Amino acid sequence: MQEQENVRARDGDDGSSSVLSEQGVPSRPVDRRIFQVGFGQRVGMTTVPADAFRFTGKGSLEIDEPWIRIAGLRKRPFWFGEKDSHGFARSDVLNVHRAGKTVRFSVRSGDIPLRIVQFTASSEAEAVAIEAALPREQTPEFTATQAELSAFHQRLNRLSPRAPVTPAIVTINVAVFIAMCVGGAGFFDSDGTVAVRWGSNFGPLTMGGEWWRPFTAMFIHFGVIHLLLNMWALYQTGRTVERLFGSVRFTMLYVFAGLAGSIASLLWNPEVNSAGASGAIFGVFGGMLAFVLNPRNGVPKSVAAEHRNSTLLFAGYSLFYGFAHAGIDNAAHIGGLLGGLGMGFLLAGPVTDDARANKGAGRGVVAALVGVLALGALAWPLMHPSARVQGDLAFQHVRESFHDRESTAIEATNALVAKTAKGQLSESEFAGSLRKDVIPAWDRMHDDIIAAKLDPDDGQYPFQQALLRYVDCRREELRTYVQDGTADDAGLAERIKSAHRNTNKALEELNALIEAGK
Repeated sequence: MQEQENVRARDGDDGSSSVLSEQGVPSRPVDRRIFQVGFGQRVGMTTVPADAFRFTGKGSLEIDEPWIRIAGLRKRPFWFGEKDSHGFARSDVLNVHRAGKTVRFSVRSGDIPLRIVQFTASSEAEAVAIEAALPREQTPEFTATQAELSAFHQRLNRLSPRAPVTPAIVTINVAVFIAMCVGGAGFFDSDGTVAVRWGSNFGPLTMGGEWWRPFTAMFIHFGVIHLLLNMWALYQTGRTVERLFGSVRFTMLYVFAGLAGSIASLLWNPEVNSAGASGAIFGVFGGMLAFVLNPRNGVPKSVAAEHRNSTLLFAGYSLFYGFAHAGIDNAAHIGGLLGGLGMGFLLAGPVTDDARANKGAGRGVVAALVGVLALGALAWPLMHPSARVQGDLAFQHVRESFHDRESTAIEATNALVAKTAKGQLSESEFAGSLRKDVIPAWDRMHDDIIAAKLDPDDGQYPFQQALLRYVDCRREELRTYVQDGTADDAGLAERIKSAHRNTNKALEELNALIEAGK
């Protein structure tokens, strides 16, 4: 579009300016205002364009008769934003709509379709001022759509004026995180061992019979960033979805999606230690998608299109980000999304008095039965694992608990050595305590390692054998200490040194495998 620029005379005392006509005579004063606005829509950890001009981030809106101009950074694929601006004749701006701090309007230009401009003002008061300063013209289609939207929101406000479950879930998640931090989980990077104690979805324990873990894992997070991102997404979208479904059905949707995500995570990797509300949150987005895609639910087309597009954008970006970065459980995200989509179709109903009063209970019972059956079918392979999977899970459990068991046994030995050095224990008492309390602990570790049946071609097999050699060396060294005294002292001392060297060598081999990521 070719822009025109009027020549300005001096500014008036009130901040306005006078525009010179072609004859040089000042025309009526013009109120020129510049607003600082934000373009784009927040998705995950990035901002994506929300209108036809692909602006994102901070920008400005200038209103100056007879022009309206926007300026900001235009998003470029795989590159930094580029400064850009567009000006429109005031007569080409129409269909202005405001929702809170967000303002949206259309721009016509010749024969091309209407283009959308959308931004967020710095405050709701500024958004109101912008709305008042923009033209009032509306197309008949837009007027009809606004009337439809108004009627829909009036019904929604009457039937579901509040969304109490969403903030309650957020509060529970925050409270659990604070309690875990007090318990030593870590503020930024959570200790996986502590998370297991609190109920994370650790495959060997879950599949070992602790089937409550897929539920408790929904309220556990690995660090404050993990928590904040999830709670922000839940609070922003959960309140809307809760009002659409109703609080009881929203709770069913949330729990089912969270459980489906946890089970999908175990199906993908039975040895995983996962936690977080993201599976359930993806289910909330899936429920939103199910609601707006079904025409019988009476969602206006403009609302359905907006929520459909934003949901697909969020899901697509989040899954792409998950595949591109290690440590993100995309299996739980996909399981939660599909679970929420399926449960959403079962639970969703029109936002009308009749639908909520007459069909809500029956629909909920059917959805609950289908949900239980679906979760049972998903969990069946986990409850009946193959021999290979059982061996992997058993050994993974051994690995998770080995450090604590090893530390306890070594500390017990060191305490006995210290007492003996101080004369608090005789040599025979020292040997008796080792034989009674310490060596059996190493024997149990040895037996647990052997009990985890791994095939020689299993990826964990080399580590299992190295761990077994280390434990055997530890046991042999301790048994050398408790000899019955028939050998001469010099011979016993030499055997102790030899056993100690073997233990150190086995420990070096074990640490080398750990450093190699085995």
